[in-house]
Amino acid sequence: MNSLSGMRFSWTEHLSAARTLGQAGQDNSGTALALMGVALLLLLQDLSDNGQAGSAASDSNQSC
Repeated sequence: MNSLSGMRFSWTEHLSAARTLGQAGQDNSGTALALMGVALLLLLQDLSDNGQAGSAASDSNQSC
């Protein structure tokens, strides 16, 4: 279940990706780091978008 609406991946999917990439062998460490960077950027965007949506909702509630 995804408690943050609008996220590209659920928390479970983000954790699963991190675990999978964390198990990459020495030969694939560069690729794993690059993919982890992409996954982190997606997570940061999701959290930022959600935070802005929550902030906008609280701002509109205060103006009433």
